[in-house]
Amino acid sequence: MIRRIPIFAYDWTLVAAVLAVNALGLITLKSAAPSPDLMLTQLVGLAVGIGGAVVLQLASRRQVMAASYSLFAISLFLLLAVLVFGREVNGAKAWFVLGPFRFQPSELAKIALVLSLARVAASRPLVSILDYLKPLALAAPALALVLVEPDLGGAMVMAATVFAILFVRGMPTRHLLAGLALLAVLVPVVLWPNLKPYQQERVQLVLNPEQDPLGGGFQMIQSKIAIGSGGLFGKGYGQGTQTQLGFVPFRHTDFIFAVLAEEWGFVGALGLLLLYAILFLRLVRMAQECGRLEDQLVLVGIFSMLSFQVLVNIGVTLGLAPVTGLTLPLFSYGGSSLIMVYLAIGLAMLVHRDRHQM
Repeated sequence: MIRRIPIFAYDWTLVAAVLAVNALGLITLKSAAPSPDLMLTQLVGLAVGIGGAVVLQLASRRQVMAASYSLFAISLFLLLAVLVFGREVNGAKAWFVLGPFRFQPSELAKIALVLSLARVAASRPLVSILDYLKPLALAAPALALVLVEPDLGGAMVMAATVFAILFVRGMPTRHLLAGLALLAVLVPVVLWPNLKPYQQERVQLVLNPEQDPLGGGFQMIQSKIAIGSGGLFGKGYGQGTQTQLGFVPFRHTDFIFAVLAEEWGFVGALGLLLLYAILFLRLVRMAQECGRLEDQLVLVGIFSMLSFQVLVNIGVTLGLAPVTGLTLPLFSYGGSSLIMVYLAIGLAMLVHRDRHQM
């Protein structure tokens, strides 16, 4: 028996914001893509993503949450498998490649982590330090496997998601301060020495990209030139000289915001940010409307996962963050990322729809 979908129970403002961002992304990608084949691949990802989000609505919140640990176990298996059978792309062995299609298991792991961590965090308050062991032990294997690929950007997204869920769960101020103090020690003593040389260089170039203007700093410098040259209203669709002439590398993925800013100007860039603001405000509002803590934490996890990627990606194009390889959700080229975002949005809608059910 096919489950009836109550269409009036959904937040259609969220849906409109998602589709508007995605539509603007497709328009910009058509201008930025170095090959027409990329548009076709993106459209396939769009169809799969929307289809997956719709099919997800046939399930109930209870069924999805019950399957969360199994989904997380599958994602860990895929993260292990990609290290053995995956193909190395841009220095990271993070992809399964099937002909023209690529699948990045870390995208599935992000959603599985949100679901599983929400269940674990909701089950017990954070009173003592020991209460953090179970959620951190759950997240640690996924973080470690993603770092081994290496995918620093993906690991950063997961870490931000873990922090957001635990913070909203009710992290005491003393624990927060202790965590920040521990982080201040671990970053220079443990994390920084274990970064690969090119990763360390990316961090250093944020402070001074001109130290290597033809090498590692080239991307940031050209991106800022492109954004600045767009002015108030931009140079016109397909008319951006920095991006169209290839001065901005990875203009269809990491630096697609620079394409938008050069062609559509400050007005176009601001319009995109407003659409993202509507999307994220709706997610926050949906979380507030859920009475069950577990549901709130799922929505917080999805919010933090997507908003962190937007913040970092745009920060990279503005020269305010090191290049991490994170896509701009719903905007950049990337089938796995696009499918993940639609599944995450579909999950948020499902949880919010069933918020009154036991």
